[in-house]
Amino acid sequence: MNPQRTDWARLVVIRVAVTVAIAVLALLAPASAMAQPADGFAGLTAGQRVYDETGTSLTPPQVTDLTRRLDELGSTGADAVVYVRALDATSEETLDQVEALQQAWVAQTGTDQDTAVAILINRNPDDPNDARAGVFVGKTFTDGNVPPDEQRAIVSDALIPPLRDGDVHASLAAGLDRLTSSIRNGPPQNAFESWAADAGRSWLPWTEVGVALLGLVAALLLFRRRATTDRPDQEPTTTRPGDLSPALAGALATGVPQASAIPAVILDLAARDALAIEPESTGGRFSKPTVQIRVLTSAPLPDKVEQAVWVELQERAKGGVVSSKELTKLSQSSKQVRDVVEQRLREEGWLNPNAAVPRAGLLVIGIVAAVLAVFTIVVAAAGGQWVAVVGIVAFALLFVTAVALFDTFSRLSRAGQETAIAWKAYRKGLKKAAKDDTVALDLDAVLPDVIAVNLGSDMKDRLEKATSSGTTLRAFTSSTERGGDGEMLPTANFPWWIAFSRVVSASNGSTGGAVSGGGAGGGGGAAGST
Repeated sequence: MNPQRTDWARLVVIRVAVTVAIAVLALLAPASAMAQPADGFAGLTAGQRVYDETGTSLTPPQVTDLTRRLDELGSTGADAVVYVRALDATSEETLDQVEALQQAWVAQTGTDQDTAVAILINRNPDDPNDARAGVFVGKTFTDGNVPPDEQRAIVSDALIPPLRDGDVHASLAAGLDRLTSSIRNGPPQNAFESWAADAGRSWLPWTEVGVALLGLVAALLLFRRRATTDRPDQEPTTTRPGDLSPALAGALATGVPQASAIPAVILDLAARDALAIEPESTGGRFSKPTVQIRVLTSAPLPDKVEQAVWVELQERAKGGVVSSKELTKLSQSSKQVRDVVEQRLREEGWLNPNAAVPRAGLLVIGIVAAVLAVFTIVVAAAGGQWVAVVGIVAFALLFVTAVALFDTFSRLSRAGQETAIAWKAYRKGLKKAAKDDTVALDLDAVLPDVIAVNLGSDMKDRLEKATSSGTTLRAFTSSTERGGDGEMLPTANFPWWIAFSRVVSASNGSTGGAVSGGGAGGGGGAAGST
C-alpha cells in the first residue's frame, strides 16, 4: 500500500469529522447561547437594574423605558431589579429563584432587604412565548400595601398576559406600574370598593342615621298600638288566684301560649290519677334514669287543652304505655297544643285580635336593621371609610330597640292583661319561694303551675331536695305497686323529678334547667405561568 495514499485518506476523514462537528455546533449554538443556569445571578451591579441575559428580549429603548419606570418605583422607597433569562422552569421553581434574586441584589448592592424588590422572567429556550414570571417584595411592602393577594395579582394580571405574546417589555412595564401604584395607593379597587369609599366618606353614614331614626319612629308608633291597662300590679303570692287550668294560667302569666303546657298538663293529670308516670329505666353507668307514661283511662276530658294532650298520648301509646322517646317527641311537637291554648284565650276574649300586625312590623324593623347593619359593615370594610361606623351603631341600636319592643308587646287584650295581673303575682311568688326554703309551699299543688309558668329551672333545687329526702310527689306515685287496700305506693329510690324533667326538657326550656348532670428576613412573593 502506498504510504502517501494512506496519509491522504486519513486527512480526508479528519476534515470530514471536523466539518460535521462544526455543523452540529452551529445548529446547537442558538439554544446553548440562550439558555442560562438556574442558580446564581452573575453580573449584578448597583449601577444597573435591568438585565436581559437572553440578549434578544429587550431593545435598548425598552431598557431605557424600564429604567425610567424603576426610577419612579424608587420614589416610593423600593429598590428594584428586573431580570430576564432563558430557562425552562416551573412556577414553583421561579418563585424560589425570584426570592434568591432579591437576596442576591441585597447582598451585591447593600440594599435594605425589607424594601428590596425583584422581578424575574424565565423564558423557555425552545419556545419564548412559554414563560414564567415571579415577583418578590420586602417585608415593608408585604406587611403594607402589597400583601400576598396583591403579589399574586401583579403576576397574574400584569406580568403574565403580555408574555403569552412574547412581549417582555410590556410585561415588565405593566408589572412595574402596578407595583408602583400598589405601594403608593394600595391594591386597585373594584367598582364596589370605589363606590363604598366615596359613599362612606360622604352621604352614606348620615343617610343611614336618618333611616335608623325613621325606623325608630315607626317602631314606637307600632308599639303604641298595644293594648294596655292602668290597673296596678299585685304583691307576689304563693296562693293560687283561681281555678284556671295550668296551661291557661301559664299563658296568662307569661303573655303567650307556652310549650310547657304539655308537661304541666301531664303532671296535673298524673296527680288526678288519669295517667301514671312510671320508671322506664333506672339508668346505669352510661345512661340516665327515664320515665314512661301509662294511660289509665280512655274517658274524654272536659278541658280542651287536656283533651289535646290526651289525644297525643293515646296516639303515641303502645299497649297503653308512652315510652320516654315518644314523650320527648311529644314535648318537641307542641304546636297543636299551643294552638288549642290560643283558641281558648281567644274564646275568653283575652287575646288582642289587632296585635299581630304591629308585632310583625316590629319584627320586620328588627330584621331590616340587622341586615342594614351587616351591609354597612361590608361597605365600611370595602371602602376603608370607618366613619360608616356611625351607621353601624345607629342600626344596631334600632335592632336592639325593635327586639325589645317586640318582646314587651303583649298579645293580650285589656281584659286579658287585667286577668293576668293575679297570675303574674302568683308567678312572682313561686319564683321567690323557689329560692327560699322558709316559704311554705305545697309542692304537690303547685308543681303543674311551676312548669306551666316556666319556673322549672328556678324550682330545681327545691324539688330535688324533696325527692332525695324521700318525699314523693303525688304526680309520681306509681300504679304498678299497690298496697293491700289498693293504695298507690311510691317506687322507692327513684329520682322522679330529674328523670321526668330530662325526658320533657325539649319542651321549649320549661323544665330543661332542672336537669342535673351530676355536666429568610420576611417579605413575600408570587409566581405564575403563561
